[in-house]
Amino acid sequence: MPTTPFDLPFSIVDSAESLEAALPVWFAADLLAVDIECSLTGIHHCTLALLQVADHEQVWLVDPITLGELARPALEALAKVPWICHDFSNDGIVMKRLYDLVPGSVLDTMLLARALGYPQPGLKTMAKLKLGIEIPKEEQDSNWMLRPLRESQLEYAARDAALLLPLLRRLAEETEVKKLEDPATAERLANLPKELRALFRRIRAYKKPDHDPVVAKARSLGEVAEARARALTHMRAAWGNEGDIGAIMDMGNRWILARVEHPPRTKEALERTIPNPRFRRKRLEALWTVFKDEAAAKGTGTEGEDELLFTS
Repeated sequence: MPTTPFDLPFSIVDSAESLEAALPVWFAADLLAVDIECSLTGIHHCTLALLQVADHEQVWLVDPITLGELARPALEALAKVPWICHDFSNDGIVMKRLYDLVPGSVLDTMLLARALGYPQPGLKTMAKLKLGIEIPKEEQDSNWMLRPLRESQLEYAARDAALLLPLLRRLAEETEVKKLEDPATAERLANLPKELRALFRRIRAYKKPDHDPVVAKARSLGEVAEARARALTHMRAAWGNEGDIGAIMDMGNRWILARVEHPPRTKEALERTIPNPRFRRKRLEALWTVFKDEAAAKGTGTEGEDELLFTS
């Protein structure tokens, strides 16, 4: 990935020693840029795969998978320092759901950009407009659960965090001009604290949904179909959070609904519905347990009901 003037050196925090070295620097900062990468199983079910933290000098790539139980104290320490994020709405829900943690203070550059009049202020767009750089997004939806991460993934993750403080400086400069020259913009900017408070209230009040649209649709097909849909969505979430991309790609909502509406009568028939040969070899036996008889369908997946996945 080509370098930019905003790239910073990065280090990986994946041990007690590297975390201990990072903590004093974080506590001494007056503001930290924070971003996250998750598994591809949706905000209601994903696992935190990487946490990116940046100050003006460097980026830390915090690996919660390797840190294990140390991930929570690392996040609790970070939460004591003000954050700058870009679109905190989803990231905040992930933090709340997984760690019951909400940082004390967040400045959301996406909300600031929207108040300044940018209608689609995604990070890629704002980096191009305000910093003059392109963010390659090839790694955005890559598999963040597998270790070791590729160098291109590490570079992408570090850049996303490193850009936030320069972006904030540019937006702050624009804010000083527009709030004096444009009454409509000044009004939106004045409303930002209220908007952020509302966002924090939604995140703090978050509760994981207790239903799944796929299971709800399958309910009309009968008890067995509903149980099978529940079992399949549970498998998809569990396997996706292990880093099995095949579960995300091959077990879409349409695939699940088609299988429970027209269940395969043989394992070979089920096999023909799975195009990915690697996923087919790895998961066929487990998938077949859902279909091989009605008794298995009625008894499969009920314990994992709260692991349902809400993605298409």
